[in-house]
Amino acid sequence: MGIVVRQSLKAGLGSYIGVGIGIVNQMYVSTKFLSVEQLALSRLLLENSLLFSAFAHLGTPFIADKFFGLFRDDEQQHRGILPFLLFLPFIGALLFALLYLVFTPEIKSYFSEESPMIVKYHFLVVPWTVFWIYITILDSYCRNNARIAIPNFIREVYLKLANVFLILMFGLGWLSFDLMLYLIVASYGLAIVFLFIYIKKLGKWYWRLPDASLLTGALFRQMLAYGSFTILGGIGVSLVMFIDRSMIAGERGLVSTGIFIIAAYIANVIEIPRKAIAQISIPLLTTALLNNDRKQIQKMNQKSALNQLIAGGLVFLLIWASIDDIFFLIPKGETYGEGKYVVLFLALVKVFDIATGLNSEIILYSRYFKWGTLFIVGAAAISVLLNLWLIPLHGFVGAAIATALTTLFYSIARMTFVWLKFDVMPFTYQTLQVFLILSILYALTFVSPHYTRTIFSAMGMISIRSTLIILFFGLAIVRLNVSEEITGLVTSVRSRFLK
Repeated sequence: MGIVVRQSLKAGLGSYIGVGIGIVNQMYVSTKFLSVEQLALSRLLLENSLLFSAFAHLGTPFIADKFFGLFRDDEQQHRGILPFLLFLPFIGALLFALLYLVFTPEIKSYFSEESPMIVKYHFLVVPWTVFWIYITILDSYCRNNARIAIPNFIREVYLKLANVFLILMFGLGWLSFDLMLYLIVASYGLAIVFLFIYIKKLGKWYWRLPDASLLTGALFRQMLAYGSFTILGGIGVSLVMFIDRSMIAGERGLVSTGIFIIAAYIANVIEIPRKAIAQISIPLLTTALLNNDRKQIQKMNQKSALNQLIAGGLVFLLIWASIDDIFFLIPKGETYGEGKYVVLFLALVKVFDIATGLNSEIILYSRYFKWGTLFIVGAAAISVLLNLWLIPLHGFVGAAIATALTTLFYSIARMTFVWLKFDVMPFTYQTLQVFLILSILYALTFVSPHYTRTIFSAMGMISIRSTLIILFFGLAIVRLNVSEEITGLVTSVRSRFLK
């Protein structure tokens, strides 16, 4: 088995373990042991650090991915690329820290009225951002040395486990809230130490000055130009993903922010199957794009769109059919349950988005990749404007509507662009079949008997309802032969058991 396959399998396992830890943390540990305000604060600090790191790294991870091949030479210690990758974002981190300090009065002023708790801890964003920068860069260095499993484990498992254990220690009274936050931030710094040790152990800690023959003025300018362009995309993605939380905190306070964060997390579960399907499709898609094979691009886009809709649509149905029981079981569910319709708005638009297929990947891996950045920057601008308008009017529900409308615009824009440039559309007759099956099954959930909610009855109803939905949905998909891939998989499994 090749190193790429082994690393991919190990990284995939780490990702799924991380998803499981994340669900336990967000849906039980954090909601149980942290107040709504404390949960919102800790998540807000983390997400703001992600937002700031998207531009403070100066595009260095993307530069590494694109230009590493020009430096790859173990005998020549990769011609000094590692010190360059570490030094460039150091400049960005210093500039970010300086700007953050300059605008500290404005930051305090924005949050002081509705979310004064943030004012006390906002400075933690600076070290957290720096740690995120170097985690991302060292991850990219390992990736370009064909090593992804351990960095992925550190990012997806270690950091999430550290978060869970520190919150548990706070809940047990062993840590103050202040110390818990400081240790959570410190755990990210420790992740950098682990990555340094891992790179050293791999024998890839090549510490020499960059090769002057490669790092010429022209190449250096090309690298910086590429990094600068990718920064726009990174900022756009981060703004679309996280700006609503900060704006809710500034306009409506941390309680509303906490409600929105948990509701958004529930909705985001729908995207998990899409990520796996997209990763499987990318190698074949890039080949089809290189060969300008439009029939293959169309085929792959439609098949991926259909299977993503089947998987994501099923997850949406399972969530929404039992949403009241889910919030009943979550600690402080009476508060977080106010975000029920945030889940609905965000989940519905995510189902539509995944049903549009591989439009992002088609644009990204084609000669039109710059358009992808323009689309996300446009979406970010729309997101900010809609949130400025809707949050003061409708609070966290307004933020959900703003995010849903932004995602809808972004999805339709990408789909239209791919249709105009490649004559490729994601929808087929089978798409309509899946929507009809989902609609009929959801309508049937209304005939469930009335019951008094207790912990055991809620868990029991979720189990029964989910089992029936999966059973009838699976039967309908297979009997109607909606997806050739799913039908083939079921036939293969059945034949093995009947041998």
